[in-house]
Amino acid sequence: MADQNSPFSQEALPVNQSGRLSDEQAQRWGRIAKGRRQSAHGLALPFAAIGALLLVAHGPAAKAVARTNAGLAFLAIAAVLLVGPPLEPVNADVREGRLESAEGAIAKRTTRLKGRGPSSYYYSIIVGGRRLRAHGRASFDAAPDAGYVRAYFFPRSRRVVNLEQLPDPPIPTGSGAAQDIFQNFAHALISLDRTAIAEASAHMAALKHVVEGPPPDATASASDRAHVSRLQSDDLYGTWTNPMLTISFMKSGIATLTPAFGGARRDGHWSVDRNGRLSTDMSGTMEPIEASRDGDRLTIVFEGQRVAFTRSH
Repeated sequence: MADQNSPFSQEALPVNQSGRLSDEQAQRWGRIAKGRRQSAHGLALPFAAIGALLLVAHGPAAKAVARTNAGLAFLAIAAVLLVGPPLEPVNADVREGRLESAEGAIAKRTTRLKGRGPSSYYYSIIVGGRRLRAHGRASFDAAPDAGYVRAYFFPRSRRVVNLEQLPDPPIPTGSGAAQDIFQNFAHALISLDRTAIAEASAHMAALKHVVEGPPPDATASASDRAHVSRLQSDDLYGTWTNPMLTISFMKSGIATLTPAFGGARRDGHWSVDRNGRLSTDMSGTMEPIEASRDGDRLTIVFEGQRVAFTRSH
C-alpha cells in the first residue's frame, strides 16, 4: 500500500488519525467532487431542454395536460441535478473534510450493478464486518486481500480514503499451530460467516508471512548482501524450524525435511561449495539452491518460494 502509484497515502496517516484529510487528499477529493458536480450539471441540460420543449410544444388539446405535466417533471429533474450535487454524500463529505475510522480483518467483495452495463461494479472493502466503498477499481486492488487494517473513510458516503496496515496477529510456534490455523480457516469457510472468514484469512496471511520471512532489504549494500548470503557448513549444522517445516543438517552430509503435519519426511544430501552456496539433492539431483543466513534466521528458496527458518538447536 506504500506504492507511489497507490491511491492510499502512508504519509497522510498522521493527519488521518486525527480525523482529517491531508492537504493533498483534500485537493484530490476536491477534484473528484467537482467532477461529480459537473457530470450532474451536464446531465441537467438535456432534461431542461426536453422540459422546455414539452411546455411550448403544440399538439392535440386532449394531450395538453399530459405534455405540461411531463414538461414540469423534466424541469424538476433538471433542477434537482443542478441544485442537488452539493448535498450529494461525496460532495458533502469533501466539503466537511471529516474522517471516521474502523479497524479489523479485511475482506473484499465485487458486486455487479444491474442495469449499468457489463463492466459496472460496486467495489466493497469490508473492515471488521463494516461494509465500506472503494473509490473505483484502483482503490479496491490496492487494498490487501487479507490481514488486519485500519480504514479511514467519509461518514456519509462511506468511501475509503486511506488504509493503514496493522501488524499481523501473533502466530503460535508450538506443535500443531499451523494445523490449527488451517482447520479454523476451513471451519470459517463452512460457516459462511464473512467476518469469521476474514479473521481466519488474516491468520492464514500471517502464517504465510512467518513462513516466507521478511523480504530482502533492497537498500542493503552489495557487501552486506554478500556477507548475509555467503554460507559455511558450520553455520548450518543443527535443526531449523518454522510453523510448517523443520529442516535438519547433519555433519554426515544428510539433510532431512519434515512437514509439521501431513506429508512424508524427505531425506537428501547437502553440502556448501567453495563459493558459499548450499547444494542439495532433495529435488532429485545435486544442485545449488538460493539460500542465505542472517544470525539465527535461515532463508532457503524452494522452487521459487522463499521459506524462512529459525534455529531450533
